[in-house]
Amino acid sequence: MMRRVYYRFPTRFDLNFSLMVPFPRAIGAIAALHRTHSNRREDGNLFKQHIILEIADDRTRFLPIDLLPSIADMVTESADFRLSIHETLLRPEGRVPVSEDAFLISIVDRGPQSEVFVVKEGTSGSHDALDVRDLLRGACE
Repeated sequence: MMRRVYYRFPTRFDLNFSLMVPFPRAIGAIAALHRTHSNRREDGNLFKQHIILEIADDRTRFLPIDLLPSIADMVTESADFRLSIHETLLRPEGRVPVSEDAFLISIVDRGPQSEVFVVKEGTSGSHDALDVRDLLRGACE
């Protein structure tokens, strides 16, 4: 059992909120987002969003979450993640990359609920911390 924290996680964050589920259930639900995708239509165009999730390792780097077999049983107290959302425009002539958003997410055990801190890496892309909040809350329902 151990904490998985990233020592360079910023002290200033874009959004702080709570998930009303215990810590093991929260990180298990969030880990299930790894390598998922969804489609959406906007202005007659079809977009695909692909999610990649990594977890902090040795306080200095991130590893793909699928390298850890049972994350909910291995992590206690706190876990830091890097969430990447790749957005692609799907056209008949081929796929066109549109954006890649990266977020640092810290989840802390607070008993019956989990506290979440979200920081966006960089300024480009079409997603913000509120989109990540909605994504995480949806995963934990």
